[in-house]
Amino acid sequence: MNIAYILNDTPVNGGATKAFVNMLEGLKTYDVKSFVVVPNRQGIYIELKKQGIPVLATPFRPCTYPYSNTLQQKLFFTPRLAARIIVNGMATRKLERFLKENKIDLVHSNTGVVRIGYDAAKRLGIPHIYHIREFAELIGYHYYPRKSAFQKQLETCYSICITKAVEAHYHLTDAKRMNRVVYDGVFNTIHTKPTSLNKGYFLYAGRIQPVKGLDLLLEAYKNYKEHVVEVLPLKVAGSNDDIAYYNQQLRYVKKNGLLDHVHFLGDRNDIATLMRDARALIIPSRSEGFGFCMPEAMFQGCLAIGRNIAGTKEQFDNGLRVTGKEIGLRYETTEELASLLAEVSSRPADYYRPYTERAFNVVNQLYTQESNAQQVYTFYQDILKENK
Repeated sequence: MNIAYILNDTPVNGGATKAFVNMLEGLKTYDVKSFVVVPNRQGIYIELKKQGIPVLATPFRPCTYPYSNTLQQKLFFTPRLAARIIVNGMATRKLERFLKENKIDLVHSNTGVVRIGYDAAKRLGIPHIYHIREFAELIGYHYYPRKSAFQKQLETCYSICITKAVEAHYHLTDAKRMNRVVYDGVFNTIHTKPTSLNKGYFLYAGRIQPVKGLDLLLEAYKNYKEHVVEVLPLKVAGSNDDIAYYNQQLRYVKKNGLLDHVHFLGDRNDIATLMRDARALIIPSRSEGFGFCMPEAMFQGCLAIGRNIAGTKEQFDNGLRVTGKEIGLRYETTEELASLLAEVSSRPADYYRPYTERAFNVVNQLYTQESNAQQVYTFYQDILKENK
């Protein structure tokens, strides 16, 4: 079967891109020939070309309104929206030709905020899947012309949701034939838990933008620093997706005397090593569709401390359901997070080994590449059989 995948962006270290690459790797064991469409010739485009995977690079934008947070963005809102609509129309026509030339059987959009795959597939009578990874409006995306238009699209195509929380958010719980909940595949099954060195630091791993909650973590960390004698440093690994927000966090760090303790590492390719060596990974997201970094850390034997919300909560709940006990430390408020940071830093590094052992076993049951690929491929088969 020939499958065309539409990616929203090309950075290689983003959770959605990692999940896509892992899914593609898992599907290599099935009769799937992959074709990929990206908006530029950077990042993952280069990696896919190296692998000999056919890739179409053509400019397109999300099917959402442009940001209007600053005065400049507000002044140019209308022309930017018009340009977005024109660019997406051109990309859709180019995509149609690409789908025809390569005899594509099914179009799989790797996100819910890109519409060109849906439009091109509809015109050609090809089945389409939205792989919904985000609570769009909660992270600053607002569907054009409105969210209800996207909901209507979901009634006429297929969808994969990365968690039950995402499924419920888009009212797809009863759409069993048209929708599946498929957890991301993080790694191939690992039989032996990596040795965690616990070098004595906390880790944040993710994009630096408001929805990821770094500001909440820094607030909790400031509180923690003021109440303990020996302070574990905080390493921040992630790309600066929102420069204004990033600068705001830098000012907060300087203002509150945290420069010697908070270290911004930028985008990193050694996240697995950083996780393996950390005392704990902190997930402070305000809203998380799945939270790729959380099982990523658990595969590395790293303790996870996460806000009890959305996809992060679902992962904790899954662990509790499978093992009968918690697989990490969850919290509700920044005050609770500060207390957990103090608690973890004051105890021996191996105190939380039972948590990390349970977590490692759970992620090897629920979030492997093999499981993800098998479920996705079965859905492909069902769709194509239904559309013969």
